[in-house]
Amino acid sequence: MAEEKKDTDDHLLVGSVVKAFRVLEAFDRPHRSMGFSEISRVTGLEKSAAQRAAHTLWRLGYLEKTPGSGEYRLSLRCQDIGMRFAETNRIVEAVAPYISLLRRKTQASVNLTMLDGTETVFVQRHTTVDMLGNKLGVRARLPAYCTATGIAMLARLPDDEVRDVLARSDLRPVMPNTVWQTDRILERIGETRAQRYAFGVEEDMASDITLACGFTDPATGDVAAIGLSYFSGTTSVEEVHAQARDLLVSVVDNLAGELAGN
Repeated sequence: MAEEKKDTDDHLLVGSVVKAFRVLEAFDRPHRSMGFSEISRVTGLEKSAAQRAAHTLWRLGYLEKTPGSGEYRLSLRCQDIGMRFAETNRIVEAVAPYISLLRRKTQASVNLTMLDGTETVFVQRHTTVDMLGNKLGVRARLPAYCTATGIAMLARLPDDEVRDVLARSDLRPVMPNTVWQTDRILERIGETRAQRYAFGVEEDMASDITLACGFTDPATGDVAAIGLSYFSGTTSVEEVHAQARDLLVSVVDNLAGELAGN
């Protein structure tokens, strides 16, 4: 995995574009709407730079002004970018029928995740009623080292890339069951490679049992995983293994073969 270059080393980098995206990425749940001063504080940009970037994004339609306060907030046009990713990504397109199959055949929440640096990103989530209380929908990104889907995806990488990801991760216990020590994570990745799936119990969120299997798109190098998440209050580890392990591995094998053939 190539080392990231500093901004000052990249003479093709357009600074104004960087600032605009810093402004867009500043809007989140704690910062639903912001004025120039708060945008400047959150992004670290000078107020004049924050003002120009926000105004430009407003003119382009990616920000809108909140009635009454005049503060900026993300517009619906921002969602178009995510939807275009889904429309153009080979994995998202290929996985659709397999997600439907798993939803019919299991009692689990079915998740498609992809690896982005040190994080696992939920690209698709189909949540059961049992899992709604876990607020799974709040977080689109989680550290890869402490999730079953993340471990399943790390198992698809060469050892040197795995160590690079772990070196750049903030390794710490998120839950009492979190495996966060480097040697134990590497051991877990080895087990995942041998058995073809990763398994986690309340390692990143409470009341969660997740079974995950990773795969790679050979045409793009994208690494992804399908995860089946169960509510531990109504399902046991043994039941998850019996119901879904072989099915999930078979589904991912078929999906990987389809991607390899296209």
